[in-house]
Amino acid sequence: MKAIIAGGGTGGHLFPGIAVAREIQRRYSNAQVLFVGAERGIETRLAPQEGFELRTLPLGGLKGVGWAARVRNLAAMFTGILKARRILNEFRPQVVIGVGGYASFPMVGAAILGGYPRLLMEQNSIPGLANRVLGKWVDFAAVTDPHTQSFFGARAVVTGNPVRPQFKAIAGKNHRPPYTVLIFGGSQGAQSINRAVRESLPFLQGWQNKLRFVHQTGEKQLDETRAAYQAAGFDCDVRAFFHDFHEQYAAADLIVSRSGATTVAEIKAAARAAILIPFPFASDDHQTKNAQAMVAENAALMIANGQLTGELLAKTIKDLLSDLNRLSDMERNSRRLAVLDAERRIVDLVEKAIEKRSMKM
Repeated sequence: MKAIIAGGGTGGHLFPGIAVAREIQRRYSNAQVLFVGAERGIETRLAPQEGFELRTLPLGGLKGVGWAARVRNLAAMFTGILKARRILNEFRPQVVIGVGGYASFPMVGAAILGGYPRLLMEQNSIPGLANRVLGKWVDFAAVTDPHTQSFFGARAVVTGNPVRPQFKAIAGKNHRPPYTVLIFGGSQGAQSINRAVRESLPFLQGWQNKLRFVHQTGEKQLDETRAAYQAAGFDCDVRAFFHDFHEQYAAADLIVSRSGATTVAEIKAAARAAILIPFPFASDDHQTKNAQAMVAENAALMIANGQLTGELLAKTIKDLLSDLNRLSDMERNSRRLAVLDAERRIVDLVEKAIEKRSMKM
């Protein structure tokens, strides 16, 4: 099988695409999977590291930029469609899969214009504008949330959100001090979480022998955060980005993170307890919805970003790690919510899309 997986920008879009690519490779020994991303997206580093060929499109965002940049990036989007058509003509895929992110729109758009089988993956409960537009002309839309089906009509199929196989292989944890707290704010870090963690350290005094921190900060606050841990006397492993994230999950007794769809899916698959801090500016506040769903099943705790303080974070960490029965209950509930075959369901749809288009030819 020859497939193009288009999109990325953040790990939340890219990692489900990698999970699907691995399932394609598992089924087809001669599979060729090409990733197409934006020139400045996280995929430029991670797709080649995962062993995949990558092509890029010169794209930029339309939100949170000035009018001049918006006009320039909109023009780049149309130029991107032309380049995407050239990629299609050169690679000749059997299917194009859009995973979300800047490169997804021009690549899937070019597939629509060229009559190629195409499929969208929508991780969030409320699709973004690009997927809503593209959704009218794709063969299938693989969605995580049943409520998302209404945006895509009969094309929507609830599959769950794919998780890389390493996360599903993580074993249960026997909790004993020092407890490892894994902290991250997504693939690019989160300044408010980093700040709250630094401010929490005085409230964790006396726990230096009970806690170990593993913290993905992003580039901007790396040195400042590492220095705060060291000054407070805590054992820590602080990096801008972890390439072996599944290993960090496996070592973790507790996770503190945002609540994007892919992060939540990985937490469920790994059967870990979490303190979720939703990103307050996520479209349609979907991260809060994700966190609330976990809280309702006693699989996580939630702290709203506006209520986040160092004192509250420290108290929540200490409360959970002082009640290991509660922690274990949350882990069991988390795993119970996991959808562990989402990538299989999506590749089933890929095969149906190819068959559907071949019958029309």
